[in-house]
Amino acid sequence: MQTTLRKMLALLAGATLLSTAQPALADEPLARFEDPVCPGVMGLRVEYAVQVVARIRANVEALGLRTAPDGDCEANLLVIFLDDGQAYLQRLNDQRSWLFESLAHSEKRALLSREGPVRAWVSTETRTRDGMPVRHRDNLTDIPLAGGWSAHSLIYVPTREDITSSMVLIDRGAIVGYSFDQLADYATLYGLADFVPEADSETPSIQRLFATGPESAPEGLTEFDMAYLRRLYSSIPNLPAHTRIEGLEGVAKRQ
Repeated sequence: MQTTLRKMLALLAGATLLSTAQPALADEPLARFEDPVCPGVMGLRVEYAVQVVARIRANVEALGLRTAPDGDCEANLLVIFLDDGQAYLQRLNDQRSWLFESLAHSEKRALLSREGPVRAWVSTETRTRDGMPVRHRDNLTDIPLAGGWSAHSLIYVPTREDITSSMVLIDRGAIVGYSFDQLADYATLYGLADFVPEADSETPSIQRLFATGPESAPEGLTEFDMAYLRRLYSSIPNLPAHTRIEGLEGVAKRQ
């Protein structure tokens, strides 16, 4: 029942869930969308895909985020239902390896070897506080630099980490018995966040959707899930990670 701040900071330092990317330090910003979100679904009948997209859009708007025009945007939060997610990832790696450029080698290896019915990851770009891209370091001597006006602060950092796209892969064989709203809420959590703090076994969370089975799974995003997403997307984008998760312990205790 007690998800302590110390445990969350430990997770920030090293643990991974579905998305293999993880903040290197608790003082670094967590990745989030700054561009309008455009959900898309593949692998379902049209009427079911429309339902999932509508639910994700409703969740995004409930968080106060911008959505791109429905039916007239290129999906940057893509949910794919398929027979074998691991095999699909291997094909992507062979044919479009650039999709994994934002992942470290160890993160990419963990993602490609992940077992289970679900896989998710995000592509990110480091930008300045004002949204200017910061190029990647090509060698050990040329350090990426970006200019801008900013006051020294102990509250926020000079850069932010923007999600440019996210992908959630769900094996079709695992969705029997679940509602499309449950699946959409699960995809919302892992599509909007690069890092999700793990709820303990007594705290209701959609993150355990496929671990508990349809009968005991939450009907949708729980108070804990929404509290985290609200914190992730509140205030300025360049707050350090530890600032984002402070106070979630209290939410878990109320569950």
